[in-house]
Amino acid sequence: MKNDEQMYQSVLSRRDAYRERRNKRIRTIRRTVPVFACFCFAVVLGLGYWKQRSALPDIPVQPETTKTAVTGTEPAQTSSVLTDDTKPVPAVPPSGTTAAEQTAETNIPRYTQTVTAPADKADGETEAQKPETQAPVTVPPVISTVHDTEPPVITTAEASQTTDTEPIPPEEPIGVDAQPIPFADIHAAAEAVNSGDVSAYTGEERHAYRGMFQRMKKDGFLYQVTETDAVTLRDDLPVYLFPETLHEDAGIGYYVTYREKNYHITFCYADDITAARTDGIADYLQKRMGRRCDKEINVSDSNVSLFFADNGQTYAGALIDNDHYYTVNTAASEDEMIEFLESFRYDRFSLT
Repeated sequence: MKNDEQMYQSVLSRRDAYRERRNKRIRTIRRTVPVFACFCFAVVLGLGYWKQRSALPDIPVQPETTKTAVTGTEPAQTSSVLTDDTKPVPAVPPSGTTAAEQTAETNIPRYTQTVTAPADKADGETEAQKPETQAPVTVPPVISTVHDTEPPVITTAEASQTTDTEPIPPEEPIGVDAQPIPFADIHAAAEAVNSGDVSAYTGEERHAYRGMFQRMKKDGFLYQVTETDAVTLRDDLPVYLFPETLHEDAGIGYYVTYREKNYHITFCYADDITAARTDGIADYLQKRMGRRCDKEINVSDSNVSLFFADNGQTYAGALIDNDHYYTVNTAASEDEMIEFLESFRYDRFSLT
């Protein structure tokens, strides 16, 4: 049996051993915990960075674009700008004019073309005094991205030099890409209609141009403006033949001057299906090309539909008979348009 001294020494030794073990644990914890914490922190940072990188949006590679040129006309066409000494220059269709505005109101998708006619000179103003501004005049539609240059004006002698050698694909859609064709005058246009030659165009365009020629040839005549002392043809600007498009009818267009203002007139061939489902010119223009009617008037015993665009242009349309109608547009007031319509006359140009 241990005496008191031995028991005292035993207790002291066990206490010292316990304190030594405790100090070792504390030293171990102080050395390992910071290292482990740093490791965990590094793992968390790395994981967060990886997730952030994987969440970044992919930036698409922009494809190379090809340059295209557009030529054509209004409520479902392209646009050209006309000046007193230049021919129409193709331009990108404006987003807020004519057919585009009409389409927004009717929710009809369309392609638009605007042709702006030369500005009229004020009284007493000379060429040197007045800057070359122009009064816009829009004409019927058509859009294309297939020509790199503007189509040449075709003369009478050139109208029938080529022949159609390539077959036309069957059941092609009506040429939404076919452009109006400019001609030097109505004689050259008539030669082209009589020849029916479409060999100079691509397969898709051929279908539209062939249908246009056949429709005009079926009538045996073309409508033309009758010149008077007040209404004169602009012989410095082309006569256009318009092929049928998705929201536009085939027709022939002229530029005229009346009381020093410019007007564009298009004689159109009515679509049989649409005409059968409409009542009057206003209803027809609404359903066929999405053009609203702001006012209907009677001029020279004809019911005329008027549309006033936000860009300052005035549009008019009237039926000639069940198969034909004409449209007029100009940068003029309602009174000026009515005055022009009262003086406007037309006749037939025979194709034979």
